[in-house]
Amino acid sequence: MGDGEARPLVAGRLRDGQWHGVDTVAAVLLALAFGASETRNDGWGAGAVAAVVWLPVAVRRRRPVRVLYTVLAGAVLAMVFTGWEESWVPVGAALYTVAAREPRRRSATALGCSLGTVAAAIALVPRPVPASGVAGGVVFASLMMTLPWLVGTALREQRSYAELAARQALTDERLRIARELHDVVAHHLTVIAVRAEVARAVASTDPQEAARTLALVGTAGRTALTEMRRMLGVLRSPGDGAELGSAPGLADLAALADGAGPHVELSVDPDPPLPPGVELAVYRIVQEALTNVVRHAGSADCRVNLSRTGPGAVEIEVVNDAPSRLPSLLPSRLPFRRSGGGHGLVGMRERAAMCGGTLSAGPLAMGGYRVHAWLPCGSEPAR
Repeated sequence: MGDGEARPLVAGRLRDGQWHGVDTVAAVLLALAFGASETRNDGWGAGAVAAVVWLPVAVRRRRPVRVLYTVLAGAVLAMVFTGWEESWVPVGAALYTVAAREPRRRSATALGCSLGTVAAAIALVPRPVPASGVAGGVVFASLMMTLPWLVGTALREQRSYAELAARQALTDERLRIARELHDVVAHHLTVIAVRAEVARAVASTDPQEAARTLALVGTAGRTALTEMRRMLGVLRSPGDGAELGSAPGLADLAALADGAGPHVELSVDPDPPLPPGVELAVYRIVQEALTNVVRHAGSADCRVNLSRTGPGAVEIEVVNDAPSRLPSLLPSRLPFRRSGGGHGLVGMRERAAMCGGTLSAGPLAMGGYRVHAWLPCGSEPAR
């Protein structure tokens, strides 16, 4: 993709194995830290118990519920036999993982068991402290276990909402694509019907004209079939009520660039022409890419390049090389119906996939933002 390839500011998300490694290192370090602290205060036995209680946290992502109850049992034993009052801290860490990864009911059950067990251990272990001190210890331990559980629950709910919103955005985009491709196919079917009537009318008086007309009918039919295949089974939304109209294409990119902002450099290679479905995908990708440039790069100043990469593909690049600034106070004037923040890339990738192409997007290493798409369009696009 060249020197201007979009590179993420971070090397990339850690894989599961790497996260397990991070958990292992963290568990070992915490075990050493708490073990050393308890060793200084209560001797080697208490230090060893504190270390052992922390070690199961290393596999908290693989078996969150088992790790929680293992840590809980170790914490109770530590409080009973060594008096380690901070043993609820690893229980809170395990509760966070259960809340973030397990269903709501199982997570709530785990919290109730943990609170009851730790409260009973603190209250029943004989210690030379007044009742108010025991009650305060129970309340404090409960808070320090409940807070991680609440954070994990909020993370799980946020993740669930984001997945639901992404699926809804994908569905909405597919319905919009189906409606627009319907317009393209309907146009070609209308052409076929009109040309067929013309061919029938002149068949007896002008056979050559009839042959030329039938050739156009064949071309229009093949194009319509190609566009139908691009739909990939996407269905139009029933009762949508949207009016059918001409689909936007390359001729509309200039107006789109003018409406995006004061400094959009547009470069379009119009020859040879593209199939109508690909033109529509190009227009929508450029439209959403300009919106993303405004959002991520803080400016509408960018370059839009559309070029043919050989006879069978088209390449789209929308890039802003300027360092990122604060978001512009002026609203974007791009005429694109949005389905919610954060789902523009979903729509662009879906449109590229519908044409059998690919799309990548992300921040540039030196600042700015870049969207790049590659779409196959056939060697003989028809009008």
